[in-house]
Formats: sequence, C-alpha cells, structure tokens
Amino acid sequence: MAEKSVTEGTPTLVQGTVRTVLFPDSAISGRLSYDLPVKIDSKFTGEVKASDLLVVGANAHVEARVAARNLQLEGKLIGSVQVVGCFEIMPGGHFKGDAQAAELRVHPGATFDGQGKITGEA
Repeated sequence: MAEKSVTEGTPTLVQGTVRTVLFPDSAISGRLSYDLPVKIDSKFTGEVKASDLLVVGANAHVEARVAARNLQLEGKLIGSVQVVGCFEIMPGGHFKGDAQAAELRVHPGATFDGQGKITGEA
C-alpha cells in the first residue's frame, strides 16, 4: 500500500512505495501499463509494461509478456521478460520462459527454467 506523508497539512504519496494493484483471489487478463512501483499478487494473463519496479507477489500466477525497469519475482511467472535493470527471483519464486535483463539474481530456493540473456547494461 502507498504510504502517505504530510507536508504543510496536505497528504501526499511517498515516491517509490510499491502499490498492490491486483490482490489474491482475483483473476484478470489483458494489458497493464504502470509508471509507479506496483505489485501483482493474483492470477494474470496478458501483457505488463512497468516503467518502474514490478513485483510479482507470492500469491501470483502470471502468464504474460513482461517489460519492466526492475522485476522482483516471489510467485510464478511463465512467459517472456525484458528488464532494463535487475530481474530478481526470490526464494519460492518460479520462472519459466525467456528472459533478457541487465542483471539476473536467482536466490537459493528459486527456480529459473528457460533461456536467459544477461546484457550487463542498465
């Protein structure tokens, strides 16, 4: 959820806070596009474009083509991934497909099943 701060009595959103946009027990298909850090924690099929951080939560099952600045995978993701920065697969995260990223981090307890191209360029 987004945190709020108060500046001179006016609440504002703190930049860089991850917002959950699709919650557990929901399912959706289509095309999503975000300019803020977001978290998908549901079933999703389609295409996602995120110009900031995209978190695929522990409850998520995503089958999609993903383009993001940075991607953190905690749940399941099947598809193709193109990440400008870091693609990080957390413990318990499962990826199957093709990935291209400047940096790839696969933590112990995570799964990467597919092909990857690491560019080393952010």
